[in-house]
This record gives sequence, C-alpha cells and structure tokens, in this order.
Amino acid sequence: MGRSMVLFSFLFMAISLSAQRGGNYASSIGLSGGYAEDGFGIMATYNYHLDRSTYAQLSIFAAIAEDKGDYDIPYNIFTVQPGYFLKVWEQPNFRRYALNISGGGIIGYEVINNGNNTLDNGAVIDGKSRFIYGIYAGVEWEMILGNDLSLLVKANEYYHINSDVGNFYPYVGIGLRYFLF
Repeated sequence: MGRSMVLFSFLFMAISLSAQRGGNYASSIGLSGGYAEDGFGIMATYNYHLDRSTYAQLSIFAAIAEDKGDYDIPYNIFTVQPGYFLKVWEQPNFRRYALNISGGGIIGYEVINNGNNTLDNGAVIDGKSRFIYGIYAGVEWEMILGNDLSLLVKANEYYHINSDVGNFYPYVGIGLRYFLF
C-alpha cells in the first residue's frame, strides 16, 4: 500500500511539473455531492489544467452509508484520488458544454460500524475497518456558467481491491467548479 501511494503521488507531481514547463492553462477547485452506494457522498477536487483538453485532478472523497442486508451496518469511506482527465467532446460553437473521461488511483480508509466488530444485537461482523486502495474510471459533464464557474455532473466507478464493503463502488454527484486563474 505504501508503494502505491508513493507511485500515485509521484505520477501526479510529474504531470504537474511537466505542465508547468509548457505553461498552465488554468487551475480550478470543485465541490460535488450526491449518491454513493447505500448513502451519500461528497467530493472536493483540485484540478491542474495541462491544456484546453486535459487536466490532472486530486480529489478527496467521503461517503456516509449503511449496508441494508440482514442487518443494517453503517460504514464510511474516505479516499484520496489522483487522476487524469481528457475532454472527449465539447460544444463546437460556443464551448459551453463539455464531456470529460477520467481514470486514476485510490487510496484511503473504510470504517465499518464505527470500528466496532459487534452489532447491538450481539452479531459479529466479519469485515473490519482498514486501509483500502484501487483504481477508478469516471465521466464528467460540464456546463460553463460564466468565466470562472461551471456546473458539473460527475459519475465515478471505483474498484477497491481489498474492501470488505465491496469491490465495486459507484458515486454520482452534482456540483460546481471555480476557476482560480
């Protein structure tokens, strides 16, 4: 796990440093909230635009959820996600709408039943709180609202390699992006 974090950090820094040599198109921050499996998720992002059609993104994601099976088991997921985005479509005339696809890595922590391995009724939970890692793929639809602001609709599918909650984990949210410069 430590090697994965170092590799993802190195990749993100390398992309950022190589982009600085060619000139930065823009930097932006974003915030979105919406559906995560079994609950609610929120994501904060920092985007380093390499040019008009690509950008590196560093995201922080948190999910608050409850697995509704035989027993209701609350869990939380907290991750950091370095990724790379590519614009695949943009409205030709006014450039008001765009569609971006992405991929990247995940590292984080999942907390099952607030760290307690027994439920109120005495049942024992097999899963345990732990560090998780994996990859993700996503899509982002963007609508420009002004020079500095755009509306986002995000959809990510995460693959957590070692999660006790489940390997595949979706997030769909809506939010805003603000361009810093």
